[in-house]
Amino acid sequence: MGKDYQSEAQLEESLLQCLRSVGYQQVVIPDEDALYAHFREILNQRNADRLKGTPLSDKEFQRALNQMIGSRSFFEIAQILRGNDTQPTGKVSIQRDDNSPLYLEFFDGRTWAANVWEVTHQLTIKGVHENRYDVIILVNGLPLVQIELKRSDVDFTQAFNQIIRYKRETQREVPILRLVQMYVVSNGYETRYFANGDGNLNSKFMFYWTNVKNDWINTLRCFAVDFLEPHRLHSVIARYTIFDSANQKMLVMRPYQIYATEAIIRQAKQHPDENGFVWHTTGSGKTITSFKAARLLSQTTDAEKVIFLIDRADLDAQTAKNFDSYLPATTGGGPALDRTDDTATLVKQLQSLDNPLIVTTIQKLSNAVKNDRYKRVLTQYHDKKVAFIEDECHRSQFGKMRKDVNHWFQNAQHFGFTGTPIFKENVGADGRTTKDLYDKKLHQYLIRDAVRDGNVLGFAVQYINTIKGKEIETEDDEQVNTINTREVYENPKRIELIAEHILLNHDRTTKSRMYNAILTVPNTRIALAYYDMFRKLDPKHRLNVTTIYTWTANEDDNEEHQGTDDATSRLGLDRVIHDYNTYYHTDFSTEDFKKYFADVSKRMKEHDSRTPDQNIDVLIVVNMFLTGFDSPKLSTLYVDRYLKWHTLLQAFSRTNRVETDSKPFGNIIAYRNLKHDTDEAIKLFSGGTGAANFLAPSYDELKGDFTDAIHKLRQVAPTIDSVNDLYNVGDEAIKGFVLAFRDVLRIYNKLRVYDDFDWDQFAPTFTNQDMHEYRGRYFAAYEQLKKNRSDKIVGSVLDDIDFEINLIQQDKIDVQYIVNLIKSIDLGSKENRDSDSQRIRHMIDNADSSELKAKSKLLKEFLDKEIPNLKPNANIGDALTKFLEESRQKDIQSFARKNKIPQELITEQMADYQFYGRADDADIMNQLGKVPDLGFLQRRNLKQAVIDFVSDAINNYTLS
Repeated sequence: MGKDYQSEAQLEESLLQCLRSVGYQQVVIPDEDALYAHFREILNQRNADRLKGTPLSDKEFQRALNQMIGSRSFFEIAQILRGNDTQPTGKVSIQRDDNSPLYLEFFDGRTWAANVWEVTHQLTIKGVHENRYDVIILVNGLPLVQIELKRSDVDFTQAFNQIIRYKRETQREVPILRLVQMYVVSNGYETRYFANGDGNLNSKFMFYWTNVKNDWINTLRCFAVDFLEPHRLHSVIARYTIFDSANQKMLVMRPYQIYATEAIIRQAKQHPDENGFVWHTTGSGKTITSFKAARLLSQTTDAEKVIFLIDRADLDAQTAKNFDSYLPATTGGGPALDRTDDTATLVKQLQSLDNPLIVTTIQKLSNAVKNDRYKRVLTQYHDKKVAFIEDECHRSQFGKMRKDVNHWFQNAQHFGFTGTPIFKENVGADGRTTKDLYDKKLHQYLIRDAVRDGNVLGFAVQYINTIKGKEIETEDDEQVNTINTREVYENPKRIELIAEHILLNHDRTTKSRMYNAILTVPNTRIALAYYDMFRKLDPKHRLNVTTIYTWTANEDDNEEHQGTDDATSRLGLDRVIHDYNTYYHTDFSTEDFKKYFADVSKRMKEHDSRTPDQNIDVLIVVNMFLTGFDSPKLSTLYVDRYLKWHTLLQAFSRTNRVETDSKPFGNIIAYRNLKHDTDEAIKLFSGGTGAANFLAPSYDELKGDFTDAIHKLRQVAPTIDSVNDLYNVGDEAIKGFVLAFRDVLRIYNKLRVYDDFDWDQFAPTFTNQDMHEYRGRYFAAYEQLKKNRSDKIVGSVLDDIDFEINLIQQDKIDVQYIVNLIKSIDLGSKENRDSDSQRIRHMIDNADSSELKAKSKLLKEFLDKEIPNLKPNANIGDALTKFLEESRQKDIQSFARKNKIPQELITEQMADYQFYGRADDADIMNQLGKVPDLGFLQRRNLKQAVIDFVSDAINNYTLS
C-alpha cells in the first residue's frame, strides 16, 4: 500500500477553512479582470465620501493604478503602500475627469480592523504562460500575500521555485500582482515566509515562523492561525518591515526580531523604571531589531528622546551607510547619523523638538555631558524621560563613559543588545555581568537557534599542529605569554610555515577566492612579521595581503627595535600603507588612518571575484575587525593567537554570515590548540547545549557521505556518456541524474575546505576529472530547462527542481549588477568615490551583456557627470532615477519637436506601454488625426515611429 499523503487540493481546502475561521471572507476571483474589478469596487467603497457619489471612471481608475504602480519598482510600490511614520496610510492623489483633485486611501497601516481581509484561490492569470495561483490573501482587494502549496510528500522548496517562475512570467504582465508583499510556501508540514523584491529571490532568506521561545510553528494550520491571523499579519506588513534605501530592498523581520521588539515596547510601557537586554547571537540581525525598536519607542511611548547609542569602534563607512539606509532623514533633511566628531551637532539634536530619535556614539555623548559649555543646555535631561538603545552592550557599556551618561540622564531607561553577554565565567575587572547592568533579559535567540534556522552558518574548525616535538601547552593565558613559549610561537620559521600553508590552501578554502579571509595574530609586531613573510613568499601578489591595526605612542618594545625600519608599530604601518597605495592606486597614510580603515573595510565587504585586483584576500589583524564587522564575503578566519569566551565566539562569528550555497559554513583554521576554549565558549553561549548543534561534521563524516553520494550517482549514470542516454528515457531519468549529482555537489562544497581533502582518496572510483565532466552534463540539463521555458514548453518535471546553479556558476555582470554597484558607491571621500566609479566603468567596458551595452552610455554619463556632484549623504538610487527621467524627458521633447507632434502623446503611450507592455495603436492614430496637415499614410508611418521610439525609450531608460 502506498504512503498516505494530503493532496494539494486537500491542503488548499484545509487552509481556506482555517483562514475563514480566523476572520477572512472567502471571495471568488477567477481571473485578472475580476481582480481589478474587485479592487476597484472596494476602492470606491473606502473613498465614498471623497468621491461624493460619483465612482471612479475607467480613466480615473487607470490614473490611480498608475500612481500606485505604474513603472515603479517593487521597493517604491511597497513604500507607497505603507505611507510614512507620521501617516502610515497607503494613499495616492489623482486628477478627476473634471480636473478636480482627488485623494484616494487604499491601506490603513495603523489599525488592522480598518481594512478588509479576504482570501481567494485558484486565480488564473494569463501572462507568458497561463498560471494558477493557489491562495491569495487580499487586503482591501489588493493581493498582498501569495501562498503556494505542494502536497505533503513533495519538498516545499518546489513551491519556492514555482513562485520564481510565476514572478517572472506574470508580475510584469499583470502589474497589480507587483503589490504582493510576501510569499508563503508549504507542503503542510514545512512552512516558510519571505519578502518580495525587485531582484532575484534567495531561498536562504525563507524564514521559519516561531513562538516567543523560538520553537518552530511549521505545520500550515498552526502557521495560518498564528502568522496569517489578520492582526498579526497586519503588524508584519505595516510595522515589522524595514526599507533599506541604499540597496532598494524591503526587509521583512524574522520572528525573534519581532518578539524582541515587542518585548522592549512592553517593558517601556509597563515597567518604565527597569532596564532590559536582548541576547541575540552575533550575525542574527541585531542591528535591524535595534533600529526598529528605537523607531517604535520614539513613536509609541512617552520618551521625549530615544538615543540609539553605538560604539565608535564599529562605525566604519559601511556601517554608517546601513544606519542611514534604514532610518529616515531628520526633519531638517540631513542623515539620521551624524558621523562627525563635532559634539555641538549632537547637542543641537538634543535641543531640537523635531527629531525624537537620535543616533550617536557613546564617545560623543560622554564628551557632551562632561563639557562645561553644554551643561546649561543639557541640565533639562536630568529629569526628562529618555530611552537608550545600546548596541554591542557586552563591551561598550561597562566603562567610565557609561557611568558619565548614567549620572547625567537620571530618568533614563536602557535597552542593551548583545550577541555574547557577560556572565560570571567571562566577567571583566569590574565584576559586573550584563544582567547586573540591565536588570532583565527580555528575549534570547542563541547561536544554536540561528544555525538550526539557517540564519547564520555553523563553523568548520580545523586545528593545524605547527609545533612538533615540543611539550608546550597553550590553553593557559599566562603560559602563552612566557618568554620561552613566545619564542617558539613567534619563531620566523614557524611563521613561514603558516604563511606557506595559507598560500597553498587559500584558493581551496575560499572557493578560488570567491571569498576572503582574516588572519588574527597576538600583537602588531607579529602582524608585521606575517606581512613581510607573505611579501617574501609571494612577491607577485598571487594573494593580496595587507594588515591594519592601531598603535600606541610609546610601545614597551621600542628599545629593542631601535635602528630598524619598524622601530615603532606606526612606522611599520606607514610602510604597509605605502605598499597599499602603490598597489591600489590610493593615497593614504597613518595621518588619515580613518580613511585607510574605511577603504580596507570597503574592500573586504565588497570582495568580488570578478575584480580580483581590487580585492583584499587576506587581512592580518590583531583586534580590529574581530567584533562588529559584518560581511557575507568573509568565509575564513586563520587564528594564530589565544582567544577565549566572548572574544573567541565574536571572532569566529565574523565568518558565519549567510550568503549562498557556495558558502556552507564559516571556516576556522587554528594554528594553536584552542579546542578546550572553543568547547567552553560554545557551551556558555549556546545555553549549555554544546558544540553538536552548530559545528560542521568532521572530515571523516563528510568523506563517508561523499562516498555514498558518488555510489548513488554511479547507479543513476555509471559513466559520463550514459548521461546523454537519459534524454532518450525521459524527464524523470534526467531528474534522477540532477538530484544525484546535486547531492555530490553539496557535499563536495563542504568537503573541499578541509585540510585533509585529497582527490586521491576517492580514485579511481571518482576523480577531479569526473567531477568536471559530470558538472558539464549537469549544467547542460539546466540550460536545456531554460531553453524549454524560453520556447514556451511547460510541464516538465524539472520545472520544480532547485538546481542550486550557484554551486557551479558565478554571477554574471548585467544591468542589475552594475546598478547595484553604482548605488553602493562610497560618496564619503573623493578617493573612494573615484575608485568605485573607475572600477564600475572598467566592468561596463568589459561586460558581454547586450542589454548592458545598450545602456552603457547613459550609465557612464551618470558616473562622469552626476556622481562627482553628489553630496556625501545623497541617495544615489534617487539621483540615478532622477537622471534617467530627465534624460528621457529630453529625448521625448526632441522626438516630439522633430516630428511636430504633442509631447503628451508620447508620455501617455509610455504610461500605457509600461503598464500593459504595449502601446495603444488605435489611440495613437486618433491622436495623430488631430495633428494638422498629416495624411493617412504619414500618420501610419509616424504611428510606427512613435511605437518604436516608446519601445526603445522604455528599454533604454528602465533599469529593472
